Amino acid sequence: MIKTLFITIVLLSANSFAGKAQIINNLEKFFGQIDAQDINKTPFKGVYEVTTYNPIDSMLVSEDGRFLIQGDVVDLSIRQVMGVSDKVKQLKQSLIDTINDVDKIIYPANDEKYIVHVFTDVDCPFCKKLHREIDSMNDLGISVKYLASPLASLHPTAQGKMQKIWCADDRNQAMDNYNIDRSIPDVERCKNPVVKQLKISQQLGVTGTPAIFLSDGTHLPGYLPAEKLLTKIQTTLGN
Repeated sequence: MIKTLFITIVLLSANSFAGKAQIINNLEKFFGQIDAQDINKTPFKGVYEVTTYNPIDSMLVSEDGRFLIQGDVVDLSIRQVMGVSDKVKQLKQSLIDTINDVDKIIYPANDEKYIVHVFTDVDCPFCKKLHREIDSMNDLGISVKYLASPLASLHPTAQGKMQKIWCADDRNQAMDNYNIDRSIPDVERCKNPVVKQLKISQQLGVTGTPAIFLSDGTHLPGYLPAEKLLTKIQTTLGN
């Protein structure tokens, strides 16, 4: 759900129903170009889901494009919150899939059952806490693939540190060392993917770290211990 100041206000006066054209006309003034194919009906009568791309997300709007809906929409017949659509998750996973494994820091499970991508910031306390769970995750069959998302507003020196870690001959050891004693590898500057991955994280809507993405594109914000992560994976993926 897009979180902006516009969530709780009336966008524009509109007729009771004018179809996708009216939705586009009302929303484009605030959110940029919107394609009709990205506007779809929901089970919630009179409400459409609109997919956006920068960042990749979706929002619920009234059928006349006049109102954005804030908060959870609950289907009382099944007592479930309407979640992020499969389309949005597929778009997110497709973007993650554009990142080559050689540009990641990978902790593989010997008996791999699941893969998670984690956007991390080495100076984030909860990222450090998550890193302590790596061995436990691997033991549970979860392979962890780190991607870089240094948040300059919170940790202004993290990006430079992460670039050195990504330039190390042994990235895994460099990552481990920094999490143990904050030692930074003494390496020359190299071509590295940190800035590119940071931009991708922003397009994915990452605003905090760690940001965990499951193999179907589901975004799990924040720290989860290994056992809880496994439960969340199995519940979400259904296996």
